[in-house]
Amino acid sequence: MFIPLQMLTSLTFDNPMIFWIAPFAGVLAVVASLILMNRIGKMSPGGPKTVEVGNAIREGAYAFLKRQYKTIGIITVVLFVLLWIALPYGPTGELNGPFGVGTAAAFLVGAVASLAAGYIAMDNATKANVRTVAAAKEFGAEKALKTAFYGGATMGLAVVGLSLLGVSFLFMLYGGFDALFGTLDAAQSASLARNAASGIVGMGFGASLIALFAQLGGGIYTKAADVGADLVGKVEAGIPEDDPRNPAVIADNVGDNVGDSAGRGADLFESATGENIGGMIIGGIISIATGNLIFLIFPLIARALGIFATFVGMPFVRLSEKEAKHPMKALRKGLMVTTIVAGILFFIATIFLLGNMYLFYCLLAGLAASVAIDYITDYYTGRDRSPVVKIAKASETGSATNIITGFAVGLETTALPIVSLAIALIASYWFGTQFGAEIGIDPFIGGIYGTTLATMGMLAVMGMILALDGFGPIADNAAGIAEMSGEGGAEATMEALDAVGNTTKALTKGFALGSALLAAQLLFQTYIEEVHLITGQTITIDISNPAVLVAGFIGAMIPFFFSSQAISAVGKAAGEMVAEVRRQFREIPGIMEGTSKPEYGKAVDISTKSALKGMVLPALIVVIVPLIVGVLMGAEAVGALVIGATLSAVPLALLMNTGGGAWDNAKKHIEAGNFGGKNSPAHAAAVVGDTVGDPMKDTAGPSLHVLIKLLSTLSIVFIPLFFNLLNLI
Repeated sequence: MFIPLQMLTSLTFDNPMIFWIAPFAGVLAVVASLILMNRIGKMSPGGPKTVEVGNAIREGAYAFLKRQYKTIGIITVVLFVLLWIALPYGPTGELNGPFGVGTAAAFLVGAVASLAAGYIAMDNATKANVRTVAAAKEFGAEKALKTAFYGGATMGLAVVGLSLLGVSFLFMLYGGFDALFGTLDAAQSASLARNAASGIVGMGFGASLIALFAQLGGGIYTKAADVGADLVGKVEAGIPEDDPRNPAVIADNVGDNVGDSAGRGADLFESATGENIGGMIIGGIISIATGNLIFLIFPLIARALGIFATFVGMPFVRLSEKEAKHPMKALRKGLMVTTIVAGILFFIATIFLLGNMYLFYCLLAGLAASVAIDYITDYYTGRDRSPVVKIAKASETGSATNIITGFAVGLETTALPIVSLAIALIASYWFGTQFGAEIGIDPFIGGIYGTTLATMGMLAVMGMILALDGFGPIADNAAGIAEMSGEGGAEATMEALDAVGNTTKALTKGFALGSALLAAQLLFQTYIEEVHLITGQTITIDISNPAVLVAGFIGAMIPFFFSSQAISAVGKAAGEMVAEVRRQFREIPGIMEGTSKPEYGKAVDISTKSALKGMVLPALIVVIVPLIVGVLMGAEAVGALVIGATLSAVPLALLMNTGGGAWDNAKKHIEAGNFGGKNSPAHAAAVVGDTVGDPMKDTAGPSLHVLIKLLSTLSIVFIPLFFNLLNLI
């Protein structure tokens, strides 16, 4: 099971060039993304009507993103200055200027990179959507699926590449270069590398903050338009979902891009960045104990191997004639190949770099968890799966039974993912303890490193997962454009791909939440270790302490209060949208006859204003509350707050994400001709259920895993502030 420590040490220090695998993979991913972006851009955008609709969506998406980024930019600059000012002193009052400067600079890099990831995702989605329609018309389902998939892959590769490059660059800049390539002895190099990893935690905070704003703002926008369009268009007017007569239809399609593309791009960038940094900090503990830097840099190596595996898996996304009616099979082939190749690469890397098979089993546990999440999500959200059919059938007896059944299914969806992730967490911890015992370090620390590698194992398929996620909004947009353009030839194909897109989006949300659960242990332990490194104190979370217990309850409350604010923002904006759509139907003659054009811009403006207004308060609450708790109650209470928030956020997010996806596909199951089909009483009931699930699955739910990691990274960043102010008081 174990290669002697002397051999293990020589592998790292004789070959420091092994580090360059990480930035090389990052560069390769970004270059591949640019090549795919260029190839998609050269494809035919379709007929004039398709181009016209596509341009309207693209212009609306850019207009919103410009206004959103302006608001986020102001908040980012303010927080950058506050970080610089708030962290100039160490926890005991000594002047420690570089800490504040370094953390603030890393925060800014993370924020800017997260914004860039969101922009790239949105920009490419608005190019790929019309080209997917054109491909479906000219070549059929196979070409349409590949166009949408590679459009999503452009986002996936850009996000994972930018994350890996950013973390690698800052690590080298903050001391990693001297640690790896300097003249220090092994102990000094390990200590310097550990401090370098700690110094860039601000990047994770910046990425998480921007991701929360992007995901929340985009989610409010898209669901305000979607709910308004569905309730008035489908239910009251009896027209199809993407009928050009609906005044909210352009805003609805814009929302797919600013929410599911830009928001998710920033979201997954944050996941990759924060978890990588936390993994390096935990790995640094092993490196200090062994004098071997490979444990610190291996999380970066694991991410690089995941990129290589993604390159191998992407060409396997092919749609055969037999699979024409089941395009999810083609997408899953790519994911399975990526997973298998990642496992093989991990095995080789473990043998030659880590020298301990127990650590390979930890990586394998993370990969297995990602596979389990895939199948569980598909079971609960697949259009023809029994949970979805059950909700659809319940629609025959009205909206109330649809909502009751859908909510029950949502509650049920929390069980299997949590059990699967718990097994992965426990297994990886146990394997890690065995590793620790074999090399002569604290088994507990070895166990924590085991859970770290499980998280890295799950993140290995992130590039492919992001490609599948990007596929969803592109297919959704393409289906809408096909219907709105009225040029014919693609509606059936796009409707099938749209239904699959709902499942892939739910899969990505499940994956992101699963990685957040695994990362919760990683980031919490990182918090404990950082407290010890910065202050010399060791804290324990003792719930018999009333302050700690209260902080835990406050943490458990935050996801619920945050979700209430997010859903309320959608409800308020949707009410305004409903009123506007009704006004236009009432006051503009000829809309229903198709002789007059709706005022799309007014609906777009309602969604934009509502999103910008609604995203600020919930996000700031997440930032302010832990700071208040930390200053008034101390670092131990902050740890309890993070634990409480994690324990409540994970099942709540599963309920909203997967349950909302099941509601959506229950509607699509009826629209496919079941239980009365379109415009039946069951369909009207399913539309109502879908509108209930919409803000859950696309606004509040996807934001919760970002919330978990934002709380964790924020807590780590502000450790000096907590202790310094308490000492001054």
